[in-house]
Amino acid sequence: MNKYISPDFETIRKANVGDSEAMQKLLAHYNAYIQFFATYNGVVNYVYAEEIRARLMKAVLKFDIDR
Repeated sequence: MNKYISPDFETIRKANVGDSEAMQKLLAHYNAYIQFFATYNGVVNYVYAEEIRARLMKAVLKFDIDR
């Protein structure tokens, strides 16, 4: 059984059009990944984690979901 469950399409679509609650769900879903990639020598760099979150939000809003 696959332990990875991706966010549903409706959540992604709502986040794409600017729904803040859907965006928060996406950020919560990817939080563990963000923390992992913002960690260096066992210490989380929260400034870098916020940069990753900001880039994720920009990418979601910029993505053309209707292609």
